[in-house]
Amino acid sequence: MFGEERRKLRLVTLGLRERMRAIVRKRSGFTLVELLVVIAIIGTLVGLLLPAVQAAREAARRSQCQNNMRQLGISLLNYESSRKAFPPAFPGNLKGAYAVYPAYFHSWSVLAQLNAFLENTAIQNSMDVSLPMYDPANNYAIFPQNRTACATLVPTFLCPSDKGRPVSSAYGITNMGPTNYAACIGSGINGGVVSALGSPWDADGAFQARTPMKMSGITDGTSKTAAFSESILGEGEESGSGQPTLGPDRVYKYTGFGTPVSDSACAAASQWNYTNRRGFMWASGEIRCGTYNHYYAPNSPNYDCITNDTNNGPGKYTAVGFRAARSRHNGGVNVVMCDGSTRYVSDSVDPMTWRALSTRAGGEVAGDL
Repeated sequence: MFGEERRKLRLVTLGLRERMRAIVRKRSGFTLVELLVVIAIIGTLVGLLLPAVQAAREAARRSQCQNNMRQLGISLLNYESSRKAFPPAFPGNLKGAYAVYPAYFHSWSVLAQLNAFLENTAIQNSMDVSLPMYDPANNYAIFPQNRTACATLVPTFLCPSDKGRPVSSAYGITNMGPTNYAACIGSGINGGVVSALGSPWDADGAFQARTPMKMSGITDGTSKTAAFSESILGEGEESGSGQPTLGPDRVYKYTGFGTPVSDSACAAASQWNYTNRRGFMWASGEIRCGTYNHYYAPNSPNYDCITNDTNNGPGKYTAVGFRAARSRHNGGVNVVMCDGSTRYVSDSVDPMTWRALSTRAGGEVAGDL
């Protein structure tokens, strides 16, 4: 009899244990409502933190961009100390057998001329900038001895906030080395002469075609005259026609071969990304690559606008136009002054102040940046 009672008691005890375990298991988990609340809280936290993380990353990229441009400013001053003048926007001074070529074909950029002062020794040693950039006898290809250098991706010439990769292949090179940075050739107005609008020849900035600029020629003051700014690498179809489907941060307009740039011609232009995308080669000093001007405000809603000068003279066939400073930073662009200092200029800068910043001897009274 006692054995039977003990067996029943054991069964009751086991049943109670199982119930307790079930209760513990039930309470150790989450209900669906609790799980949804936790997910909502996590989502809110991520939503709050993500913009802060992105802002921190962009701040770091902008700082690196400023550092790149600071290096350009230092190298420019070292060049001037050695040569007693700034480099020209491009040399435009062919000699010997190549003197019959257009001066524009000798269009090595300021960046290319600064390589020796940027510790880009290997690139410098692999280039022969006494040669034309393009060879008409070989389908306008870059001379073989300069192709390796022109295809090199140089981190110092690229803004970390942009894509940082080649945007075009041409002139005998697959994937040319691109650039975000460009030298300032002035206001783009050049005295208001229609044929001179947007031209690097006799430009009013610190850099102009063929002519090295001495410090004494920058009478507005080196701390008040722009030397370099940045641009955005191009996107979209090359040699497109019709009105662009992408914005001015991605493509530029082309008025047509020999059609001078003007506000009306640029508004009516129906070609874009003519032959190559913007910023396609750091080695080139032309307006689509290694030079820019202050005709438009920073990050302007207007499309950059390019043509080719067909007038007889040293500038024949030169790419000219209006090219704005542009960036992927928030609300402005980095600018290097001729004294080597670096500034961040807002998109909302006064247009007259922005123009004044671009000229070397305009005598303007520049406002606050």
